[in-house]
Amino acid sequence: MRLIELIRDAADLDDDLIIYAVAPWSPDADTVLVVVQGNSAEPVTFHGRQYDYFLESFIARNFIEDYAASVEGASATERERCERLIRYAQDDA
Repeated sequence: MRLIELIRDAADLDDDLIIYAVAPWSPDADTVLVVVQGNSAEPVTFHGRQYDYFLESFIARNFIEDYAASVEGASATERERCERLIRYAQDDA
């Protein structure tokens, strides 16, 4: 699943899931959802590819909802919202 597709369905994600994405992060980056016990910052390998910690699903969902409700995010496209979430994950999370 691509990150932009996952973000589109963020409202339906279980709070216990952690989002991991293949670097470099972009809306088209491959992602996996994992339930992690212990250190969630460690990369995971799935089908021979390394996925790096991105965000907890509930944080991504809350960010997307809050951003969409903001003046800046109200008219943003799905791609713009995803790119803003990536900047948040890189710089602020």
